[in-house]
Amino acid sequence: MLTKQQISDFRSNGVLVIEQLITEGAIQKLRHRVEAIAAGQSAFPRNDMEFEPGKEGHGLSIDYLRKLINCAKNDEVFMEHAKSPMLLDVIESLLGPDIKLLTDQLFMKPPGGMEKTYHQDSPYFPIRPMELVSSWTALDDVTLDNGCLWVVPGSHLGGALPHSEVWMRGDQEDMRVPDQIIDREVEQPILLKAGDVSFHHGLLLHRSGSNRTSTRRRGLATHYMSAQSRWIGEELSKPSYPLLRGESHEGCV
Repeated sequence: MLTKQQISDFRSNGVLVIEQLITEGAIQKLRHRVEAIAAGQSAFPRNDMEFEPGKEGHGLSIDYLRKLINCAKNDEVFMEHAKSPMLLDVIESLLGPDIKLLTDQLFMKPPGGMEKTYHQDSPYFPIRPMELVSSWTALDDVTLDNGCLWVVPGSHLGGALPHSEVWMRGDQEDMRVPDQIIDREVEQPILLKAGDVSFHHGLLLHRSGSNRTSTRRRGLATHYMSAQSRWIGEELSKPSYPLLRGESHEGCV
């Protein structure tokens, strides 16, 4: 469990880094699984694979993959990671004892991989309150050159911001927070070694740079929520969220 100081730091800054939380063996297992998926050696659905812009028609290759989506839902190795006691102990300190898995993504960031502009995670999900916590596990060393995360500490305290500017990801339209409401003077890079984990609040402003190196930068983002959270979207489209620790609550997600 976290110390009182670590919890206080997270409440104030919206981000917390714990070094070498995930063992080398567990990291290697995740790497091997990613490589098997990229080689077409698993039943991971193609619809949950996202490719770098312009690479969609080049066939299945780890060099073209941008992101794997719904990893734990589709693969037992990723579900094992989501259920890791080391991760859940931290999440319990921040969200309480009843924890559900919202979703997860594996960001590949291959050589030349594009940036991701400033955004918050919570506004993408019809979950209230917006008290989500994401763990971001480094599968490779994360540097300024290969596309580390950048965060604006304390920005989660300002609530949900408008994602009102169009941002084009190749020919796909996405949205971002307008530059003029972001204080770039206080942004900080999150530099990690493989096995380190950063935790960030669902309303923390964050982005990632492009990969200017010849090697990939893989990071596994697992998004957790309290089992007392509520779904505010269309009832018919409500997903089933796995309970990872504690108890479910009637009328909640």
